[in-house]
Amino acid sequence: MLTVENPWLKPGETVICFGDSLTNSSPGYVGILEARLRPKGVTVIRAGRGGDKTPWAMTRLQQDVIDRKPTALSIFLGANDAAVGRGVWADEPIVPPEAYEWNLIWMVHLCRLAGITKFSITPPLYRFEGPAWAEFGDVMGPYRQAARNAADAMKVRFVPADIAFAEEWARHPGHTGLLLTTDGVHLTQQGNQLLAQTMLGAWGLAAT
Repeated sequence: MLTVENPWLKPGETVICFGDSLTNSSPGYVGILEARLRPKGVTVIRAGRGGDKTPWAMTRLQQDVIDRKPTALSIFLGANDAAVGRGVWADEPIVPPEAYEWNLIWMVHLCRLAGITKFSITPPLYRFEGPAWAEFGDVMGPYRQAARNAADAMKVRFVPADIAFAEEWARHPGHTGLLLTTDGVHLTQQGNQLLAQTMLGAWGLAAT
């Protein structure tokens, strides 16, 4: 069963963190995961690319994930899918929520065909902040639900990081600036800690 009482990763396993600039950031949340999981005998590999959307990420799935033969894959994409085609990215094609959902489903399907057995999906976080919020507005909602739909369809672990971030915002009523990001998009140390801890909790690995 996909419950947090059952640890998602075991000693000797390797998990690839596949995502965009939030994943590529160093040390970022991946560095926190590495520090927490190394003593448990789990290897963490960073596979992020700045600006990635799910259609573009599909083009490197073979090289960056399948060819490395991990036992597990953590997918964290969606912020760029939600923003592309709008604001400063208005010259790029929009990725509709339905396309985003099916791209996630196909990523899991292709990796399963290649022998990867464990998967985790993290949705776009609660909201952009500051100037990015003013530019893009509340565009992430349909993509957050699409990520849930994909996780349900493929019966994989889901990391409710959007809820964790929403709850943190609720603790600061009236706040209108940057709370968990440095520029509206990229995470502060506090934001990375919150994301990593939420992932570990959903993976049944929060306990030290």
